[in-house]
Amino acid sequence: MSAQVELCCLESFPPQLSPLDVLILKSDLGSVFHNDTDPPTVVLSPQRPHGAESPGILLRVHPTTEEETAGCGGPASPGRVRLFASRLFMRLRGLQRVGSTGTVRALEPVSLDRVVLGARSRQSLRWAAGERFTGGLLELCRPGQWLLARQGDPLLLPRHPLLGEDPGQQLELLVLDCSPVTQGRITADTSLVLTDCCDPTDPPGPAPPCRPLRLCVSDFAHYADGLGGGRSLLDNRNSLGSGFSGVLQALEGRLEVQVGDPRQWLGGQPGGAVDADGCVFVSKQLLLRLGLFNREWVRLWRPGGASRPDPRERLVSVLVLDFTQSPDLQNRNELGLVSPTLWFNMTDGDELPERSCTLRMKRWKPSPPAPGGPRSDSFCRSASPPFASELHIQPVASPLYNNLSCYDDLLSEHFSTPRLVSLGDILTVPVENHPDLLENSSEGINRCPVLFFRVQKVCPSAQRQPEVEEEEEEEGGAHLADRLHTSLYMRPSTNSAVPCCSVDAASLWSSLSPPGLNRTVDQLSSIILPHLQHSSCLSGCTVLLHGPAGSGKVTAASAASRRLNLHLVKVDCVSVCADSPAASEVKLSSIFQRAGALQPCVLLLRNLQLLLRPRGGGEEDGRVTAALCQLLSAAPRSVVVVATVCRPRDLSAGVVAAFLHQVALESPTEEQRRSMLVNLSRDLHLGRDVNLERLSKLTAGFVLGDLSALLVQAGRSACRRLIRTCGGRQEEDLCSSGVTILNQDFTTALETLQDAQSKAIGAPKVPDVRWDDVGGLQQVKKEILDTVQLPLQRPELLVLGLNRTGVLLYGPPGTGKTLLAKAVATECSMTFLSVKGPELINMYVGQSEENIREVFSRARSAAPCVVFFDELDSLAPSRGRSGDSGGVMDRVVSQLLAELDALHSSVGVFVIGATNRPDLLDQSLLRPGRFDKLVYVGINEDRVSQLQVLQAILRKFQLDSAVDLREVVDRCPAHLTGADLYALCSDAMTAAIKRKIALIDAGLDSEDSPVLISAEDFSAALENFRPSVSEQELLRYRNLQQKLRDSDDGGSKNFNF
Repeated sequence: MSAQVELCCLESFPPQLSPLDVLILKSDLGSVFHNDTDPPTVVLSPQRPHGAESPGILLRVHPTTEEETAGCGGPASPGRVRLFASRLFMRLRGLQRVGSTGTVRALEPVSLDRVVLGARSRQSLRWAAGERFTGGLLELCRPGQWLLARQGDPLLLPRHPLLGEDPGQQLELLVLDCSPVTQGRITADTSLVLTDCCDPTDPPGPAPPCRPLRLCVSDFAHYADGLGGGRSLLDNRNSLGSGFSGVLQALEGRLEVQVGDPRQWLGGQPGGAVDADGCVFVSKQLLLRLGLFNREWVRLWRPGGASRPDPRERLVSVLVLDFTQSPDLQNRNELGLVSPTLWFNMTDGDELPERSCTLRMKRWKPSPPAPGGPRSDSFCRSASPPFASELHIQPVASPLYNNLSCYDDLLSEHFSTPRLVSLGDILTVPVENHPDLLENSSEGINRCPVLFFRVQKVCPSAQRQPEVEEEEEEEGGAHLADRLHTSLYMRPSTNSAVPCCSVDAASLWSSLSPPGLNRTVDQLSSIILPHLQHSSCLSGCTVLLHGPAGSGKVTAASAASRRLNLHLVKVDCVSVCADSPAASEVKLSSIFQRAGALQPCVLLLRNLQLLLRPRGGGEEDGRVTAALCQLLSAAPRSVVVVATVCRPRDLSAGVVAAFLHQVALESPTEEQRRSMLVNLSRDLHLGRDVNLERLSKLTAGFVLGDLSALLVQAGRSACRRLIRTCGGRQEEDLCSSGVTILNQDFTTALETLQDAQSKAIGAPKVPDVRWDDVGGLQQVKKEILDTVQLPLQRPELLVLGLNRTGVLLYGPPGTGKTLLAKAVATECSMTFLSVKGPELINMYVGQSEENIREVFSRARSAAPCVVFFDELDSLAPSRGRSGDSGGVMDRVVSQLLAELDALHSSVGVFVIGATNRPDLLDQSLLRPGRFDKLVYVGINEDRVSQLQVLQAILRKFQLDSAVDLREVVDRCPAHLTGADLYALCSDAMTAAIKRKIALIDAGLDSEDSPVLISAEDFSAALENFRPSVSEQELLRYRNLQQKLRDSDDGGSKNFNF
């Protein structure tokens, strides 16, 4: 059972407790934790801005009295319980000292097996390595005591005589790693590892050269600095009069800003007392460098260019924020931060910048006070824009909410804080748990984070002078509006572009440039933008976006719409399908009408091929197709239609031609997969043995959806592993304690996904077969590596025409042709796609050729890849000799030849074929440029090679120490394949198991002892052993090898087996 809590900072926190513990009143302790007599252990989930919850924090709750917490704020909010924490706790957790809330839930902490501590100073290292620290730690871990540790936090201990009186030493001890969970209880059985994390002291270098002192109060003064012959104006004290202030106000400065959401740092402001869309946020260091005052008003604008000769100035307030808790904001002491809404209003809806950009700024010169009124030298620092008497706004039509609903309560709450408004601005009103704007779920998730309103009219106060109003109009007509001074009027709804208010550069799903998809987003933006900017475009913008299923087509289209400040109307064409073409046509027309009412917008039609396909299958429905083409041609210019399909050939030529643009979304490269994995796993606890770069190589051919499913499956595997390790605990408690995903979890998840994705034509995998698993065949290995490995290691040789992509392995069955191909893929770090010939043959016309195209398409998406065709003679027999009436095999062979010829333009795809009957193959396959490298894989006839094969097979078997493998090989027949030797070892293992069962029944052995293969077991296996290839068959293969060699020397390739 969880409870809502409110955190309060207690200045005089009890020193005998850990600074990372919290206090609770005794009266509240019994009501919240009914069955706990000792101080309970709870998991705290702090509430962040926008309703997001942080990962749970494990801590101890100690009872206290009202006398000990006197002076720590007023009573708690209704329905909440107060928790009292130390200042260090609030600072380490990044919480506001006033107004921080969250939830707590009691749980039994998991005992940690291993904790790694890092000392960040030499002094703390010597202290932690001493016997007094060890003794004090054992005292704190004895029964009845509770010592908690959390990965990434300092190890803060309660006060103890053996630990000394210096609390600063504890801050230098950092918990680097915990297992099996990321936070839990340290017991006497916990293994503690101490390591040195001290930064190496760099030797002092030469002192930098002295630079002349130049006193400038801010960046504004740098411009004035050039007016006095290189000296600062401060050198001339005569200029420090009233005229100097006017000089500074006339000067312009530059400010580098980044567009982002500042509300995550404003969560502690009571009642949202800051107008986030009317401020530019800077650090304290940047404010001092600019020479400005906190909350001072400045004029901000984007420098004009050829496309924007008349920039729009914006009046904003400069506000200091602490960005130290933001790892995502780059150069936080050099950049300012503006909200997406402020950027939208200042630039008239320009595209959001991906990186920082330069803005011009100037001190705001307020209008002089009324004649006879008091004047002050600091008047411009404390003055503010005037309040508006009336404000007329219009709700903006959006697909996320109903613009006809009544939102008076939200507007009243929003304007409880003075807001800066100008004519034509878009206002964003945050939504907090409004019943009309919640998803239909038990969690109460906001469907829309904000409401959009457009300022239609701003009426200044009646007491303003005419000349003052003219100056205000020149400055953009900026006024303040609140519910105390301003009357608010609601007008009919309107259509308008809106700013993107969910900009989170760290999240792939809400980023403007999703990792791995940024090129596609750039391409979509460059296609859509001209249609919106130029009214001369006669037709609307229609884009056909195609790519593999789960490749991120919807994510890319959503990012493009956010970047261009367009509404997004998503429609799954499955919901448009109806029982009759007429009903589907009506639904489709209503969707385009709805998009027209929400313009400017992006109408995203997902799975378009399903809409055009009738319920009974077959060809496309002509009526629906004609209606779609007509609606596309008649769409307004401000309605961008983006349709997604997996393959363009799923649509008819007429439908494809109806789209002006086509954008292909290919499978991500290795670098793109790595960036996707890094972004998707940013909120997960990854073990130190997880290598995302290696994982990106193992996931060749995976798309965004597959990578997301991989992380989910790895998390489930980690939970199952913890449940097995920590038996008897609830899964919710284990997840709250922090689940660390290890490399073995990713390995299990990868195998699970690859097995689930394997269909009739297989899925690309990275095998785990080494050269040690392949005994003998040294010459065969060399010939294959010369064909496959050389182009990968020396790509410059491809220019010389040394690109050979096909190898044909032939020989008796059981000689290791498949094992060789897997070993090549493993040793060359390539994916492996194994296909058997009969698997590709299908009864439907054209499906067999489609299967072959799909195989090579998957191989190209998973490059570098080895495609292995087993039993190639069944897939590509000689044309003209097949007995099928439709000529299916002839078309299959022709399609295979076409795909082999296309490999010369595909880098990193190699084909290896295997067959026992090369004489049955179509002779066109053996010409140069296709399977031009024929490698004979024979049996190992010499005893040395047979011994190598036997040792490779028995690497995973347990042998008796008295077994001599050379003697076993000498007793074997001369002509044995690798499969024969494996069958021999299997028979020997069977004999060993039977022998062990007999010994157990006789009471001479136990079940716990391992099964060892003895020499007697090999003797029993050799009694009835017969080779699988006779000498006559081997002779025929040798003759065939000789004929193929003669044909390579210039003879004819017409041979018989």
